[in-house]
Amino acid sequence: MKLPALLIAIALLIFAGCGHLDVTPEGDPNRVLNGTVSAPYALPAGAEVHVRLIDQAAATAPSPMSDLPVAGLAQPPPIDRIIAEHVQTLSAGSAEPVPFRLEYRADDATLRRGLNIEVRVSHEGKLRFRNLRAHVLTLGSSPYRQDVVVEPVGR
Repeated sequence: MKLPALLIAIALLIFAGCGHLDVTPEGDPNRVLNGTVSAPYALPAGAEVHVRLIDQAAATAPSPMSDLPVAGLAQPPPIDRIIAEHVQTLSAGSAEPVPFRLEYRADDATLRRGLNIEVRVSHEGKLRFRNLRAHVLTLGSSPYRQDVVVEPVGR
């Protein structure tokens, strides 16, 4: 009688660890991000709207050798990895949100970590607006339209 109870207990221990496995299939890494850029003021004709999708975590991830002391060598600043970008020059002034579309490639693990959406609006060679608050694209928010608000840049 003790042998079947022991076998059941062993089976429960073996299969109990499998309860946390994620068996959800990976999504298609080829993705599309649609959204709009909204400014508090009308954007003038000739304004250049620049939208970038950036993976900062990949650039700032520590290397396996980063904990070793190196005398006299400063580490270079991290370089953001640009996943996709869209540049649009407005032919006419507009107070309406400016639509954008980015085609990009990112696996589910990258989107779980999050990607930053960076928007800059320039006019006559000067930066006029940008998003001051972080706008993060995640696996949960990636299927939806992203509305990014830009604010005036201080002079």
